[in-house]
Amino acid sequence: MIKQYLAYMGDSAKTAVYQDVLNYIGYLRTKQLHPKTLRNTLFAIKIYYRWLVLTGQRNDHPCQDLHLHDKINRSIAVENLYNMKELEEFLEQYEHKSDYVKQRDKTIISLLIYQALTVLEISQLEINNIDLEKGSVYIKSNVKTKSRTLPLKPNQIMMLHNYITETRTVLLSRNKNPSHEDQNALILSQTGTRILQHGISRQINQGKPGHRKMQPIKIRQSVIAHLLKQNHDLRIVQVFAGHKRAASTEEYRQTGLEELKTAIQKHHPLQ
Repeated sequence: MIKQYLAYMGDSAKTAVYQDVLNYIGYLRTKQLHPKTLRNTLFAIKIYYRWLVLTGQRNDHPCQDLHLHDKINRSIAVENLYNMKELEEFLEQYEHKSDYVKQRDKTIISLLIYQALTVLEISQLEINNIDLEKGSVYIKSNVKTKSRTLPLKPNQIMMLHNYITETRTVLLSRNKNPSHEDQNALILSQTGTRILQHGISRQINQGKPGHRKMQPIKIRQSVIAHLLKQNHDLRIVQVFAGHKRAASTEEYRQTGLEELKTAIQKHHPLQ
């Protein structure tokens, strides 16, 4: 983003003033970019000018007090979510040339579609968070979600047992100098280190070539929306999802009228 800004500004970038930056944002608006992209671009430009000040190339920051107030639509596009049949088929049909990777990835997928965990929550899971005797998993709290204990599906109990006793042992052995964090982590990378949240989407989509790419966040949203559609109590679903506010759960609810509109638009699009 900084490179694009420098290319647009040319030699005047280093000496630009508030209005110059504002003009650039105006130029980007003509491209009909997403409001979040505009905010990220401004953030990048601010970093550039902070660097100029820190390195003594400028004495002032031209856009430090510039803030964008474009409204970002955070509503859930319920009509674009996966149905439960798609999710279960994704788990059942997942393949990988390595049996160890396959077993690990199916464990991850099961936590996505049965407990609707976020990739951050999965990356933070530790061995002692799994209680196979009680058939439950404890999820720690983080900046976005609350802690909770959720039941495991019967098929998950055996899946997790095999993963922990077989696959995880092999993966950890590939790490010649595992840290305390690696030794405690439930989900490990192929090199025996704690898996990073940003790598989970790539991991679950490296199976059979040609299968539809599945997005972890969309899987979570689909499961939550499905529970509400089945008329589960809003508060129960809120606890299940770990939402801190009931309003966050409410965003997944779709009224009968909205469902009808979605079906009409999908099967009989209006011109």
